[in-house]
Amino acid sequence: MSLKISAFASMAGLLQGMVMVIINGAAEKFPEKSLNFRYLLMFIVCISGFILAKRYSLTMTASLIQHIVFSIRLRFLDKIRNTGLMAFEDIGKSQIYTVLAENTETIFDASRLIANAGSSAVMLIFSFLYIGHLSITAFFLAVIIISGGVSIYLINQKATGEDLTECLKKENEFFDGVNHLLDGFKEIKMNTAKSRDLYEGHIQQISTEARDINIRTEYRFIDNYIFAQAFFYILLATIIFLLPQITDLGYGIITNITAVVLFMVGPLGNIVEALPLVARADVAITNIETLEKSLDAADEGHITGSVDFSRPQTGFDAIFMENIAFSYMDPDRHKVFTLGPIDLSIKAGEVLFIVGGNGSGKSTLLKILAGLYYPHNGRMLLNNKVLEPAHYARYRNLFSIIFTDFHLFDRLYGLGKIEAQKVFELLDIMELSDKTSFVDDKFTNTKLSTGQRKRLALIASHLEDKPILMFDEVAADQDPKFRKYFYEVLLQDLKQRGKTVIAVTHDDRFFHAADRILKMEDGQIVNG
Repeated sequence: MSLKISAFASMAGLLQGMVMVIINGAAEKFPEKSLNFRYLLMFIVCISGFILAKRYSLTMTASLIQHIVFSIRLRFLDKIRNTGLMAFEDIGKSQIYTVLAENTETIFDASRLIANAGSSAVMLIFSFLYIGHLSITAFFLAVIIISGGVSIYLINQKATGEDLTECLKKENEFFDGVNHLLDGFKEIKMNTAKSRDLYEGHIQQISTEARDINIRTEYRFIDNYIFAQAFFYILLATIIFLLPQITDLGYGIITNITAVVLFMVGPLGNIVEALPLVARADVAITNIETLEKSLDAADEGHITGSVDFSRPQTGFDAIFMENIAFSYMDPDRHKVFTLGPIDLSIKAGEVLFIVGGNGSGKSTLLKILAGLYYPHNGRMLLNNKVLEPAHYARYRNLFSIIFTDFHLFDRLYGLGKIEAQKVFELLDIMELSDKTSFVDDKFTNTKLSTGQRKRLALIASHLEDKPILMFDEVAADQDPKFRKYFYEVLLQDLKQRGKTVIAVTHDDRFFHAADRILKMEDGQIVNG
């Protein structure tokens, strides 16, 4: 496809050049008030061919680039879902959004101009060859001047590319701040100092720096654009003023060469207009490649393999954690928090509560236990067999988890066709029937209160029917009636069905609902 596009773009440039030659020839040979049908026919054929070839190259380029852009997006999303949680958290959403939206759109915008500039470049080459046909002296004079101009242009463009790279870094920092503003909206509404510091001390500062770099970059583009335009007129002036002084060319030849140079205005403008976007596209491609390398390095596929859904992990007898330790690191690779060493056993069918203060390591323990984090030391055992990295993908499918920062999907993905009546019954039980419904395999409303969203998540977890259910403060934000139902009815029903429940909770009034209670402090289990 790309070769075909290049061929048609080149054909459009050649035909555009032929149109110029035909018009020049016709201008020379036409007697006054006489119509030369041969030149007119050649003009019609060439201009028609130019229009068809140009349209084909542009439309096919647009189609090809759109396919590439959406292919890149899907490829990245596929790699993201195969990325380890720790690596995903390190990469951050801002960089991913920038690549999937801004960078791919930049490449598409550049491609439209590149296709046009390609045929224009062919036309310029043809024009230079035609100038060489008219006068070899004019040809070498034009080549010397153009070579000097292009060299200066490329030197300026290198500095522009460096500014674009720096600007991209600032854009990522800016969107990090935007994410903090959006994700922490409630917190900043409650703290004026935090709101002011986030906005004025971070977002506004980064935005100003990004703006200044953008302005400087645009100034460079403007300077290059003006330089290219002025350089064209320098070339034109050289042909008109200098060429007659160093050659004995006649008036007609000088006029023809001048006409050719004037014909080059449009194609040269197309190329100059394309260059800034080409520079931006080059930076965008580099950014895409950098992120893709990060995702490839974090791809769990080579560690865990793909999940064999024909042999799902359907049950277990016991899970053991032996001397498990895990540490969070700062950018300088210094430990900022360590969980463990921990020794823990969990038996099938038990209800286990985990308690402890904020920062004690409860959520980290859940993530390691569920296989979302790999322990740095120690080993995990499933049914007395050591859990190797290649086993993790199937192992994770034992769990249905609702974290405190859970995401509520509007569809029951992964469950196939669900009987709507079964969902309606669960909506009644969770007292959500008047808040949302289940139509066309999706919930009609997910914009609910925090407590209601957690109950809707419980419905999805119930329907997944996994052997182990993890609940991180699910009973929080619930009214006393549902909280009592959760501990004394729902959890006991799950236990009777042979399910294993691991719940983080602070509800000491319902500790009697657990078979065992673990207390955590400073990354350690202190009792249980």
